[in-house]
Amino acid sequence: MKKDIITRHKLFVTDIEKEQAFIDSYREKGYKLVGLSPFTYKYVFKKCDDAFIPHVRIDYRIFNKIEEYQDYVTFFGDAGWKHIRGSKYSGVQYFEQTNADITEELFSDKQSYAELYRRIYRFSMYNIVVWVCLFVATINSYDIRLLLRPKELFLTPGLWDSSGIKFVFGFLFELPFVILRNGGPFIALIFLIVFIVCTIKAKIKEKKYMQKV
Repeated sequence: MKKDIITRHKLFVTDIEKEQAFIDSYREKGYKLVGLSPFTYKYVFKKCDDAFIPHVRIDYRIFNKIEEYQDYVTFFGDAGWKHIRGSKYSGVQYFEQTNADITEELFSDKQSYAELYRRIYRFSMYNIVVWVCLFVATINSYDIRLLLRPKELFLTPGLWDSSGIKFVFGFLFELPFVILRNGGPFIALIFLIVFIVCTIKAKIKEKKYMQKV
């Protein structure tokens, strides 16, 4: 028996085509995208018996003014694409077809895709600068020697003298606070690596589409 609702979690790092293909794969099985969360990589599909199941396409834009964002949504709406997810600052913008008579692609030429990846590249470069600064700021105030004395990261009196369920409860209770107090450099490093990967992939994609122009 097929499920009426399917939930999937999948991460796409700067790969618009693969994400669109992933959504299309469920569309071809008769499922419509009814919910998504780019921040938790969650996609919700619902079984649809309608003859028309809309394609979902993705753009990437950040706006300085709300009027520019509204004009952007209206422009694609007039072209037959309904804005279903995204905001002024979110970057990733999701659209779905409003009817079967319009084109299946949001962009009609390779130049538009090249510009899309150029926008992702610039945003990623900006974030690299931000996270480098945060990493330097946090690592300079961090006592790296504490990594050799991890017990000192926990401030609960008597924690390491306790045992059994009392130790487990005390350890798990304080662990989130330990991470918040001492995880700054590592969190910054993780985000820095992510945006470096995004920058490289976006530049490769941009060059790929520019060669086809």
